Amino acid sequence: MTRRSLLWFALSLAVLAINLQDASAQLDNAIVSKRSSINSTLVSFSNNIVNKVNDYSNKFVSLRNDMSFHLKSSSETITQFLTSESISQNALLALDVLQKSSSTLQSSSSASITVSASFSSVGTCMNTKMQASVSATFSAFSTAQSQYFSIITSSSSPFLSTCRSRFSNTAQDSVNQAGDRFQDCLNDENNEQGRVSWIINNFVTLIKQNYQALGNHVRSCASLGSPSSREEVQAEINACYKGISIYVGPIYEATIAQQFTLINTMMQLEVVASNNRVKTCINQVAKTYTAMAEGIVPSLNTCLSTGQ
Repeated sequence: MTRRSLLWFALSLAVLAINLQDASAQLDNAIVSKRSSINSTLVSFSNNIVNKVNDYSNKFVSLRNDMSFHLKSSSETITQFLTSESISQNALLALDVLQKSSSTLQSSSSASITVSASFSSVGTCMNTKMQASVSATFSAFSTAQSQYFSIITSSSSPFLSTCRSRFSNTAQDSVNQAGDRFQDCLNDENNEQGRVSWIINNFVTLIKQNYQALGNHVRSCASLGSPSSREEVQAEINACYKGISIYVGPIYEATIAQQFTLINTMMQLEVVASNNRVKTCINQVAKTYTAMAEGIVPSLNTCLSTGQ
């Protein structure tokens, strides 16, 4: 080999080393950048969960406060009939219906607030899971990049230039793609939480409507007349209160109890489902891109051997 050839070879190696160092720095920068983006998304996701939990709690607190006032004001319409000899017995039974409904409202709303608070575990769990999966996946690409450098710098394959060009940015591109997919897992779950909020809104609205209807039914009895009304009017008022204690009250109580049970059960199941959805998504991204990282060296070796 002539002196000129040796100089050219040495220069080529120097240029290659510089290019490889630059590629390594680009991968490191891509990993740092993607970690930062993922951490920002995690913070946003956690904040969204906190906001959702507060929103759910506020809905049930508002339901409890609004309907407690409605039931109390409705019960006050009965007071005037408690001293009526012909109406007091059934009026007292109707009042008991409202008091039981109010008690159920207090306990059931508190239970719903407690259940909704369990959504906060989703954010904590996802942060730990995401950090571990991102670290393992990005580490696999760093390892693959290091092996790529080692193979390229020691290879004498006639296909070296083609293969080096083909795989030089594979790790970096894959890190960017993996980072985006990890973030998609969190963003998609944010959308799912919007669906949960919609369901809770509908249930709270239904429960509120039933409490309002019960209270309004009681009010309607009082609107028929007063304790000093004619006997036939008093009989109608008495029958109205009796109907509340025998028919109307039990129907509303059963319906409302069922609705609270359904919403609490749904929230309990959704907490588990939310965790599982994000974990499954993260696991799938991690497995897919780890496999891609592990496939870089075998594919490079095949390229150097066959040019394919």
